[in-house]
Amino acid sequence: MITAVVSKKGGVGKTTTAVSLAAALAARDRRVLLVDLDSQASASMSLGVPRSALAPSVADVLLWGRPVRQAIRRTGVPHLDLVTASVDLVSADVELGNLRQREVRLASVLERIRGDYDFIVLDCPPGMGLLPVNALAAADAFLVPVAPQFLAITGVDSLLAAAERIRHHHNPRLALAGILLTLVDYRSNETRRNVDELRRRYGAQVFGVEVRINIRLAEAPGAAQTIFEYAPSATGAQAYHLAADELLLRTARLRRTPTTPITAGA
Repeated sequence: MITAVVSKKGGVGKTTTAVSLAAALAARDRRVLLVDLDSQASASMSLGVPRSALAPSVADVLLWGRPVRQAIRRTGVPHLDLVTASVDLVSADVELGNLRQREVRLASVLERIRGDYDFIVLDCPPGMGLLPVNALAAADAFLVPVAPQFLAITGVDSLLAAAERIRHHHNPRLALAGILLTLVDYRSNETRRNVDELRRRYGAQVFGVEVRINIRLAEAPGAAQTIFEYAPSATGAQAYHLAADELLLRTARLRRTPTTPITAGA
């Protein structure tokens, strides 16, 4: 199962979600590959890869034709492998724009290795440039982390509409795994209103699990550890364990049912 973690807005816990879910799935004895597609390489560094050691990265594979298996590396987390990102991805839209079949380059690459893994998790840069488009064109499902903030919520409809266009033109199997509420802070009245609005609008598309604001989640990348290594009893670790269980249930359901159009709203 190839799962893309996508968001139109930065700062919503997207990379934390990708890394934490990948590690939680690996802890359940799934063979997992995390592919870092963000030029900031935050997912790669969160798993202990220093900026000086990012090469070979996914840029070598996507832009310059390096065999993908040469870019896969083990991590310190059992059952979890990684393809790093690098600053070379900054120019990915320009580089990919000059190539044939630019929207499906990643799909072609991952098709060669998808049988090696139970889950391939794609951490995308924010927005809908060619890298997120490639991720959605390659994925079986996608997950949308959303902070309960006005600007984050307003971008969900347009993201789902863009995903539906990609499903129609490039990837008929693409399905929405769900919308995950992140950075939830119920000390704010606005948070409650936004959570209620998101659940009202998208219904069962929203995960039952919510990831609350948790300082340990923010600290873990600085220690080059997943939240499960850094603070296994933290509320953030518990939330992502539950989110991984829910993702397994949702993706199992997607495997059993034909793909239907991605709808904006319940």
